[in-house]
Amino acid sequence: MSHSLNSPEQWLRYMPAAQHQRQELRLVETAWDQLALLSSLSLLSSKASSGGDLAQARRDFAALASDLMQGLVSEALKNRTEDLAARAQVCIDVLVRNLFERTADIGFFATDVGVAEYLADPDPSLRPLIEARLAEYASKYTVYGNIFLFDTDLQPCASLRAVSPVGGLDQVDADAVFLRSVLQSDAGYVEHHAVHGFCGTPAQTLVYARRVHSGGRIVGVLCLEFKLADEMPAIFDSVQQGDAQGLLQGSDAVLALVDASGRVLVSGDPLQLPAGWLLPQAGSAGVYPLGHASRRYLMAVRDTQGFQGYQGPGWRGVALLPLDIAFDEASHDERSALANELSGQAQLLSQELRDIPRRSAAIQSALERSVWNGLLELNQIGDAGDAVGGGRDAAAPRELLFAKTLLSEIGATARKTAQAFASALQDLYSVVLRSLLRDAQGRAALAMQILDRNLYERANDCRWWALTPQFARTLAAGTQGCSQATAVLAEINSLYTVYACLVLFGTDGRVVAVSQPGQAHQVGTRLDEDWAQRCLRLQGSQAYTVSRYETSRFYSEGPTFVYAAAVRADVGDGMGGSAGGPVLGGIAIVWDAAHQLQSILDDCAVGTGARDTLAFVDAQDRLVRASGDAAVLQAPEAIATSRQGGRTAALGGHLYGMGQARGQGYREFRTSDGYEHGLGCLVLRHLCERRPATPAAPMVDAHAGAARVDAAHRVQMATFLIGSHWLGVEAAQVVTAAPDVAVLHGGGSRHPFLGLAQIGERVYSVVDLRSVVAAGPGDAPVLRAADPNRQMVLVRVPLEGGSTREFVLRVDALGAMLDLDRRELRPVGMAAGPAGTPLIDAVIPVPSAGGKPAPGLLCRISPQWLLQCALGALTDGPAHDVDALVAAA
Repeated sequence: MSHSLNSPEQWLRYMPAAQHQRQELRLVETAWDQLALLSSLSLLSSKASSGGDLAQARRDFAALASDLMQGLVSEALKNRTEDLAARAQVCIDVLVRNLFERTADIGFFATDVGVAEYLADPDPSLRPLIEARLAEYASKYTVYGNIFLFDTDLQPCASLRAVSPVGGLDQVDADAVFLRSVLQSDAGYVEHHAVHGFCGTPAQTLVYARRVHSGGRIVGVLCLEFKLADEMPAIFDSVQQGDAQGLLQGSDAVLALVDASGRVLVSGDPLQLPAGWLLPQAGSAGVYPLGHASRRYLMAVRDTQGFQGYQGPGWRGVALLPLDIAFDEASHDERSALANELSGQAQLLSQELRDIPRRSAAIQSALERSVWNGLLELNQIGDAGDAVGGGRDAAAPRELLFAKTLLSEIGATARKTAQAFASALQDLYSVVLRSLLRDAQGRAALAMQILDRNLYERANDCRWWALTPQFARTLAAGTQGCSQATAVLAEINSLYTVYACLVLFGTDGRVVAVSQPGQAHQVGTRLDEDWAQRCLRLQGSQAYTVSRYETSRFYSEGPTFVYAAAVRADVGDGMGGSAGGPVLGGIAIVWDAAHQLQSILDDCAVGTGARDTLAFVDAQDRLVRASGDAAVLQAPEAIATSRQGGRTAALGGHLYGMGQARGQGYREFRTSDGYEHGLGCLVLRHLCERRPATPAAPMVDAHAGAARVDAAHRVQMATFLIGSHWLGVEAAQVVTAAPDVAVLHGGGSRHPFLGLAQIGERVYSVVDLRSVVAAGPGDAPVLRAADPNRQMVLVRVPLEGGSTREFVLRVDALGAMLDLDRRELRPVGMAAGPAGTPLIDAVIPVPSAGGKPAPGLLCRISPQWLLQCALGALTDGPAHDVDALVAAA
């Protein structure tokens, strides 16, 4: 494939949603070309439409459209590659954690008394007994397909199940070389992936082996055959199940495990990617385009991050997704009000894309201002009754109407352009939001998968260690503080660092031995905990019990789980406890919950930010352990949102994406053994600070009823928005609209003036109407800094004697320029301000474009208030409650 991940535009052909957005933007560009042509048909229309402004807007929109499409494609590609990389990473890391447990298992099992004594003297008559013991082991550790014992002459002495060796003399020689190397190795384990003839299959198998000692001499080799072909499909399925909420096209991804050279060991879809296939690109970690079997794919390859220094056999996780469906977005998008609110938050975007919404708003604002000023000028021409060029030409009224109509069309096209860009930006925000929500959900599911696998091993360990012959002998002898039992417990604890303490106790509940010297004072004390009593009532060697997640006398770092299994009397086979023997006591293993839970969360939190949080919670959603900003979980809304299945939440003035999982269990653990630990994982990914969205101008016809209103009754209103309020002044008092600039402190400025601002060549006093109108919910505060989304309206107020005074009204957004019937103005008795002058003196209902319902009442700013303001006669006082006025009207 020639595609490069550094050339996003080449990926557009695979992205139907992005292609649709590009087509919409191209249609808008065509409309602008037509308007530019129309504006050149007359001098008046060209002047009114500010041809230079129109051409600049067309160029700016085209450049922005290009950048926006580039950003949309880049984010979609980044989202998908990160998704695939995360899947590949989970596949290899979960496997490596599993194999880490196998390295501990072989170390302990090789020291098993029954195994060691049998290999020291492999009497054929005892083979059924030792194989029964191997079956006991495999019934608890179900990850093993077979177990083999070899003597020092490399002859097979016992196995979990009988198989017929495969291969010829070359394979026999290869097996002998492997077994001899194990005999000669003093390593804690030997990990070997190859064809092993003694496993009875021509396929490669993963074997963990260790030499066995008895009486100070080497007596043989123990081999554990790991069910790799059984384990990997379970991992693949668990990764795919992470898409239950429809955030991804997960079921279409092909997951695989490859060796160091890139050859497929196990595939989640043998039809698309068979085992044994060589993927040369998978010989190193990365994200690659791939041509395979006449189809194009996007492939992610990941090395393991390792676990406690263990790096596994050197394999990699792989995830592939066919490009023809890679960017078919899931249909179950987040539709909450908070998710809609995110659409206006540029902080959500990457640094390179944050400028796009600002640029879009700035272009739109400039165009609205140009149209607004053009209509203002045309209205003034019409009022003066002047013909174009200074004469009374009959064509002037028609040309005036044409210019007004053209400006109206420019305004409508500007709105369509804004809608097209808003739709494209919405897609961009949706891509980013889906990516973050997927990440949050993926981390929660991964944490629970690791937790369940961890606790699965604990359930196995306690049951197997209950069969240790020394424990049965010690309990049968009734010896407290037995040095032999203490030594065995200590040895086990040294191999399995996930335990804080191991405890051996008798049928009377008294502690007989402990693994940790620091807990020696507990020997001889009686256990009255519920789990101890349940343990002594267990039936059979497959049964176990677990405490609630609670504090324990054997653990000083908070609540934990204690797993326990009954120790039964030796039935005389010399191989350890029996499923049918009477109960002599129990063994309890105290999980190091604080460190294990924290380790899982910290590992799953790699790559998150300072405001992100991963936490384990109990069945009542109470915090158990957290990584990151745990304080955010103290907000009741966080738990309430998670209980309701919400995907986004507003907490402490910030917006978060949420992921939550309760786990699926692992093998028989939590699926068929009747156990439920009650823990879940909650993930909060910080999205952005919560900021009020800029209000949109009402969508009204710029010339509503202009043709129906008699000139004697017509009033022209220049309108604008302050928060959610729609205000206006008579157009005759408006000079022009200008872009917002910083407001400087004025030494003698008095309310309601905020300071001074330069408009053109002159400096004017500024009234920020946000400081005059009572703020509604979510309205932004008054700032002196320039805001590209706001506008300034220069008004001219006539004074006595024919003079005038000019000042600036700072507004949030420009509305329509309206021709209205003065007779429809409704006087209102709004409460006067401190100087006795109301801000609003009348309201008027205005129909929306196309006969749609009215957007609300337009409130006219009182000419008397403007006059008092210009004279400096207004004094400081409470803001005017426009909401109450509108409600009353």
